[in-house]
Amino acid sequence: MGVELNWQGSVLLALKDKGIEVQSFLHENYSMLLCNGLVAIHLIPLGNVYKAEELIVLQRMYQLKGVTVLQLWQDVWYSRSAQVLGRIKSVLGLNKRLYGRKAKVVSINQQQADDFLNDNHLQGSAKSRYKYALVLEGELIAVACFSNVRYMKKIAPGYRSVELIRFATRIGFTVTGGFTRLLKHLIKTIGPDDVMSYADRDWSLGNAYQQAGFKLTEVTLPASIWLRRKDMQRFFSHRLPADALPGRDADLLAVPAERAFIPVFNTGNLKYLLYLKSRQH
Repeated sequence: MGVELNWQGSVLLALKDKGIEVQSFLHENYSMLLCNGLVAIHLIPLGNVYKAEELIVLQRMYQLKGVTVLQLWQDVWYSRSAQVLGRIKSVLGLNKRLYGRKAKVVSINQQQADDFLNDNHLQGSAKSRYKYALVLEGELIAVACFSNVRYMKKIAPGYRSVELIRFATRIGFTVTGGFTRLLKHLIKTIGPDDVMSYADRDWSLGNAYQQAGFKLTEVTLPASIWLRRKDMQRFFSHRLPADALPGRDADLLAVPAERAFIPVFNTGNLKYLLYLKSRQH
């Protein structure tokens, strides 16, 4: 049995349009797309009865076979299809290559970061304290955003940590050395004791962090999330609007779309730390 020609079928057609060899198949009750024999896209419809733990097992099972599983929710496809296709092509190694050493490192403002990340990052932009970009021939090709310095008194007096909040390259391009170039610029400028970041398990195995010298320090639990039906925007429980009426679709038929929220979830995050200044941990 193949993938239905609805939103799932539109994913299949979009991938084929990008020149990707795609095979649709069912693994138990999971609709999957195998791309170039290397990446399996799990197509997750809204209103499903899956549990996050099941999807983590699915991912691990295929990882042992050398296949990367990406968890694609229906709402993410509707709201971020260009970024989804860009991410899949990147994981498949189909991007054009640029070289970070040929680019100039510049500081950018929040609006510039917002514009770039909303166009090129799966999760869009986020507020940050330090924002740097690589510029090549007058064009931004990569952006990294970091938090303000956080003092970690429980570790040591004066211990300073910074979080990498977002990193993205222009869709369709891999910037070789770009991630480490921007990271080193932050380290040289701010001088933290460590840099921390999270990799979204739905979309990443954390390879870029490991290659840059980060250590995996924690695997966070899956999170429950609420999806606003009106605009497919996701909210964690503590950030729900005051007038939100969360529930399942069947319970929300008489609720205005702007107040109707349905449950979704993620598979958690991989927490990575890059220890600096020769501290022993």
